[in-house]
Amino acid sequence: MKYKVTALQDVTIRAYVRGETPIRLGNQVVMKPTKHEEWVSLRAGQVRDGLGLVIGVHPNSLPDESPTHVKGVPMIIGEGYSSEELPKEFHGLYRLEVSE
Repeated sequence: MKYKVTALQDVTIRAYVRGETPIRLGNQVVMKPTKHEEWVSLRAGQVRDGLGLVIGVHPNSLPDESPTHVKGVPMIIGEGYSSEELPKEFHGLYRLEVSE
């Protein structure tokens, strides 16, 4: 599933970002789709489309909340959601919707 994030305020989120990695198949090099966790910083009003699952928010974006450590990375985890419940706003920081 791909998601579109619209920043309502300056925010840094933790999300899966899609990319490609070259791999050799015989004499050819082909690009293999990949995804990895990454911090994504957005300015108020900025839109980032095509992200994978949004995992959480950087603690600096929500300084009054206590972070949870996921694989050693501190972040603020939002309440759960399903794609059917989107679009939805999180902590007044960003709006998440399913990408077309």
